[in-house]
Amino acid sequence: MKKSVPFDVDSAIVSYAVQTRGAGAKVEVLAALMGSEIVAHYEAPFRTAGFHPGMVTTSSLAALNLCQPDGVTMLVKISGRVLSVLVLDGSTLRLARCVETDEARPEEIEAVLHPTVAYIEDELKAKPRHIWLCGFGPESAELARQWNAEWGVEVSPLRSRFRAPGGNDAGLLGYLESVAR
Repeated sequence: MKKSVPFDVDSAIVSYAVQTRGAGAKVEVLAALMGSEIVAHYEAPFRTAGFHPGMVTTSSLAALNLCQPDGVTMLVKISGRVLSVLVLDGSTLRLARCVETDEARPEEIEAVLHPTVAYIEDELKAKPRHIWLCGFGPESAELARQWNAEWGVEVSPLRSRFRAPGGNDAGLLGYLESVAR
């Protein structure tokens, strides 16, 4: 991993989750690294208030708790100019992409999604069954219509029992969903 991240791995915060697919299947490990100075930045307000943070995660990973995976599904989340695309095969995370866009225009987003859908078809030997949208606001309906027509996949907004998640609170709502079960 030392060659694939733009920070010192030796001082990074590492988290991992073992993903199994059933008896006899190979074990896959999902690993996440974050620069320790970035984690310290996020933890500082809580430590100042006397709390000891137990977990720091990305909003997109936490938002996965709002998805109802059925076969191969995708979460496509926009927050400002940052596009996150996560691919699930059942409840196993198969791909996570995070791309900073220039203006978050539909053409830029589709330039990321086209190769992602091709990857799914080539590597997972399946078409996505569902795409969950988050953070697109009023554009969601038009994007859903376009992507349904283009890829023949059901496209719908991400939902929470608490309120409709947006690009900036989907992670929090996903975390709340995970502890409310």
